Amino acid sequence: MVKIFTKAVFTLLVLNVYVMAHTSVTELQYEGGISLYGKVGIADVKLEEDFTNNTYKMKVTTSSTGLVKKLSSNRKDIYLSEGSIENGTYIPKKFTRLVLKDEYYKKTTYTFNYQKSEVIKREVSKKVKYISEFDIDQMKLVGKKTFVEEDISEYIDFKTNDYLSLFLNLRKGNLKNGAVSYIDKKDKDSVNLINQNLFEVQKDYGEDVYRICFLNDESIFFKKAVAEDIAFYGDAYIKKIYEKKNIIN
Repeated sequence: MVKIFTKAVFTLLVLNVYVMAHTSVTELQYEGGISLYGKVGIADVKLEEDFTNNTYKMKVTTSSTGLVKKLSSNRKDIYLSEGSIENGTYIPKKFTRLVLKDEYYKKTTYTFNYQKSEVIKREVSKKVKYISEFDIDQMKLVGKKTFVEEDISEYIDFKTNDYLSLFLNLRKGNLKNGAVSYIDKKDKDSVNLINQNLFEVQKDYGEDVYRICFLNDESIFFKKAVAEDIAFYGDAYIKKIYEKKNIIN
């Protein structure tokens, strides 16, 4: 009997390790739009969760479409959050934001130091600047294109969430109702969690106030989010186009 019991326990332990020792990869796409214009952009999302090493990596790539794409100089924003998963909580170690436009590049990196309660923000940018110079051969002013580069680092207020880990922790029920903070939040802006499906966002010391409501399905990622009355543009929405999930053992 003892032998059978020991064998059964050992089998259960092996099965538990097998189940937990894997990487989950979720990929999905959202469409974003405004009631006045319709579709204005898309967002591609990829979440990798390594349950062997208890780490995560989430990447979101947003790009504009149609007229907005032209007006925004083909702007694309890329967000990347990397960190650990501890007791079901997502803890970022590094957050990167990349902004790409015609003749413009800006990379902002936030590095978390939990032992010292510090966050280092580093901005590296490169943009085209047009200047006029006098061409002695042509005896006139001619336009010349040059690149301006900057590399700036500074310490900012320590917070335990970036934009993406904040979302993940919200969906996992790790946030309390009330004021919500994240790295590099502007003092003039505020975010309040009303409940797990409703945010209130205030911009410019309350000059603009709107609520973001989430409509859910079985996934950690919402089915649709709606923000009502965005200035004079009408309602803004983000809706899921597709989602797929793979398990890598």
